[in-house]
Amino acid sequence: MVELAAILSLAAYSGDEAAVRQLLARGAWPDHTTTEGLNPLHIASSCGHAGLVRLLLEASPVTAATADSDGGTALHYAAQGSRNSPTAAVVRLLLEAAPAAALAPDAVGFTPLHSTADAGNIEVMKMLLTAAPAAATMLNTNKEAAIHRATYRCNPAAVQLLLEAAPALAFAPDACDETPLHLALSGYWITTEARETARCLLGAAPAVQPALDILLQHSQRYATLFADLAARLPLSQDQWRSIPAPCPDLARALPAVLGRSTAEAGWLVGRLAEGQRKRLRAAALGLARAQRGVPSLPAELRGRILALCLLY
Repeated sequence: MVELAAILSLAAYSGDEAAVRQLLARGAWPDHTTTEGLNPLHIASSCGHAGLVRLLLEASPVTAATADSDGGTALHYAAQGSRNSPTAAVVRLLLEAAPAAALAPDAVGFTPLHSTADAGNIEVMKMLLTAAPAAATMLNTNKEAAIHRATYRCNPAAVQLLLEAAPALAFAPDACDETPLHLALSGYWITTEARETARCLLGAAPAVQPALDILLQHSQRYATLFADLAARLPLSQDQWRSIPAPCPDLARALPAVLGRSTAEAGWLVGRLAEGQRKRLRAAALGLARAQRGVPSLPAELRGRILALCLLY
């Protein structure tokens, strides 16, 4: 029987459904494990063989909740599939067989959601969050939630999904005192994905100063992000002064800033390049002349018009 079980594991790896059916009919043990604690269901789940997963679950339903020597369940293995692999069908079968596995941590505290956040499979993330919303707030032994893993991989779609599930973790520090925003900006390469991931996080910033402090650490590489923070939250005069000048892209925030405070708009203009300030003054004078004798435009609309003037 041990030999049959070993052959069953090989068939599970290769995806040979006919061989698996024959081996099970001959009495192969579906719950037999390797020296690493892997059973055929772990192997089939890791490879994304949905048909085999169904067969093995029918033969031994309890294996859906069985952990290997590192605490990993079949759901952990399925969740590790890449964003383009056919893992969703496997995950669905495993959740139906053992829904509690969605909250099961492995030896280092990784839940299946941590694993799929690493892999970037949005469809599987949605399935796991629906089955176990609490998974979004679970921490591994490094005090990382799934959002830390998604941010480390600079996956803005995954980060946005996890922010909706657990917004309070947007600036939660891990065991190394690094927040998701730190992780997004600390990569060696400056990428569009990193910038968009950071923008998602800034959109959930609970206060200015923590986010501003992190942006100041990376101001030479990601100066464009100051505009995203300024557009969302009001800054004090001292906070505006801390932003390196000139900061040309800061003009993007002008409509939102002018809409909430003319004082802040003045502080923003002070951080622009001299050429931008001159063009802005000329545009403001022209706009004032055009509005003589007519009702004043809303502040945000004036800001949009002035910001557009800086683009040309």
